[in-house]
Order: sequence, then C-alpha cells, then structure tokens
Amino acid sequence: MLALVYLFFFRVLQATWFGSTTNVAVRRVANAKPKKRRGSRAGPTEAFSLVVLEPPTDAGRHFEVMGEMTIGRAAGCQVTLNDTYISQLHARVSPAESGIVIEDLGSTNGTYLNQQRVTAPVLGEPGDRLQLGGIVMELR
Repeated sequence: MLALVYLFFFRVLQATWFGSTTNVAVRRVANAKPKKRRGSRAGPTEAFSLVVLEPPTDAGRHFEVMGEMTIGRAAGCQVTLNDTYISQLHARVSPAESGIVIEDLGSTNGTYLNQQRVTAPVLGEPGDRLQLGGIVMELR
C-alpha cells in the first residue's frame, strides 16, 4: 500500500514537472531573439498573418494573428476551419518578435510546419507553410 502511495506522488510530481517545462519552452520560443536574415521584412512591430493557399475553394482567406489564437473546427476558436481532418481544437498560434509560435494541441492528424510535424512549440517565420488537415496556410 505504501508503494502505491509513493508511486502516486511520483506521478503527480512528474506531471507537474513536465507540464511546467512545456510552458517554459513556449515562453523561451516566444521571447527568442530574432534571427538576422538577409531580406527579412519582419520587425518587432509588424503584424503577422496566415493566408490560406489550399484548397482552392478557401484560397485567399486571411487571418491576422492578434495575440494567442486557437485554430480548429470548434465555434469557439478564433480561426475556424471547416475540414474533417482538423480537430475541434487543433493548434494554437501566438505572435513573437520574429514570427509566430505554433503549437499542436494534441490533434489527431497533426500540425505540420514546412512538411515537418510539430511536436513542441516552434517558431514559424514569414514564408513558412503551415498545414492542418487538408488546409495549407502561409505565414506572412
């Protein structure tokens, strides 16, 4: 019985530790210094947006990234997309100095940045492509 109690406390501490390190990783990415790139247009005061490229029926839809925003099929999401391969709460985006921090929220089909699956918060820069289900968006 005592071993089960210790195991329970160990799991609680483990969940607390990993939960807090994920939040720290998000803050580190969001506060990251901008990389110096030749030809980069993005500055700290520039607003970023996501523009739908595919499918052709939705091409041109434009979403301004204003603060932390959720993407999904649910009506409560700031960016609502109608695609059966997108989860109700699929991903979260938030602006950073040099781009947008992208985080998958445990979606079934995954979130991809430049054709690489997003497994932890990652910084997307202008020109990067974000794919959720059958919808492809470009960061501008």
